[in-house]
Amino acid sequence: MDLLKISKALADATRFKILKILMAKGEISCSELEGHFTLSQPTISHHSKILFDCGLIHAKKDGQHSLLSVNKKLLEKYLTSLKEELVK
Repeated sequence: MDLLKISKALADATRFKILKILMAKGEISCSELEGHFTLSQPTISHHSKILFDCGLIHAKKDGQHSLLSVNKKLLEKYLTSLKEELVK
């Protein structure tokens, strides 16, 4: 786990909002996620890929669609590690 990579990913307001939506919804399709934004589909995909690349979200295929969800284990590990780093 890379604390800085995850922190940089979450520092963007759009990516932070994506993570909040996924936490609230559990698991949603990419097209449903796009409905929460006025941004273009490629822009949402770009932000989702950054969250995926740092491990914060999972994507699984469901036919022609991808379902996105939060990697809760990694998020919990990140929060614990961040807290430990900040109090050193």
